[in-house]
Amino acid sequence: MTASIDAARRVQKQAARFATFHCCPACARILSIVEIIERHCERCDTATTPKEITEEAA
Repeated sequence: MTASIDAARRVQKQAARFATFHCCPACARILSIVEIIERHCERCDTATTPKEITEEAA
């Protein structure tokens, strides 16, 4: 019984997961970790304040 409850909890947690990304407000490109740390978008070649976006994971 405990194993089935644990399995159900894992499925529920996976269904409720969200993917968080940071994008450049100027060009809407998803930034790499390095770009987030340096606060610099390589596509725009400008300093940026990364914007956090969240999407529900499928």
